[in-house]
Amino acid sequence: ALAAAKTATIAVDLANPEGLSVSGKITATLCDPTGTALASTTVALDGDKAFLELTDIPGISLWDIDTPVLYEMVLSLETEHGTDRTLTHFGFRDIAFTPTGFQLNGRKLKLLGLDRHQSYPYSGYGLGRAAQEKDAEILKNELRVNIVRTSHYPQSPWFLDHCDRIGLLVLEEIPGWQHIGGAKWKAESVENVRRMVTRDWNHPSIITWGVRINESRDDHDFYAETNAVAHALDTTRPTCGVRNFPESEFLEVIYT
Repeated sequence: ALAAAKTATIAVDLANPEGLSVSGKITATLCDPTGTALASTTVALDGDKAFLELTDIPGISLWDIDTPVLYEMVLSLETEHGTDRTLTHFGFRDIAFTPTGFQLNGRKLKLLGLDRHQSYPYSGYGLGRAAQEKDAEILKNELRVNIVRTSHYPQSPWFLDHCDRIGLLVLEEIPGWQHIGGAKWKAESVENVRRMVTRDWNHPSIITWGVRINESRDDHDFYAETNAVAHALDTTRPTCGVRNFPESEFLEVIYT
């Protein structure tokens, strides 16, 4: 992300529940915040997956907590069965956890944050977009923190989208609290890691994946697998795991 000319890679999964034989093409177009197209590429569709890359993109502004610049990736699908289109927003930024502290875009940044539960008096988890966005604004503008922990489950895309827009960093976690179940339970928790990463990996605000059940006991094989899945899916972000007792086995990149 710190190179003068940027690269954007796009991994596409095509939903094809009927298992149709599909041929055609996919076009990826990168647009700046004004909607102006900056770069575009097209590949032939071969199966239900595609990989596209835009290289040597000049003039890109980095996403930062004070200047959260977002770009838009537009994907267009053309097949013999028809056409489709989707888009996503993301940012270019570089993160690093070093022995001397966290760095955002090559500069040291002291992290100051709070936990956030996605529940409200009387309405529980039932409030919509305005309330989700307001919580992000309270954290950033009134409480003056620069990172929020989604304690402890993936939260509304409305909340995460607004963290992207206003420059609020995020530690996102899988669901759970203290309890670890049997083999079937653990397999579902590993899938929760997969769902979290693949749903939310385009958010520049997210800087680490929480892959440990909050305040749970050590479980070597289970947590080795949750870490491995997160790293295999996303090589750009470190893992962490929140615990509440000393001398816990440390399998993550960041000790939390």
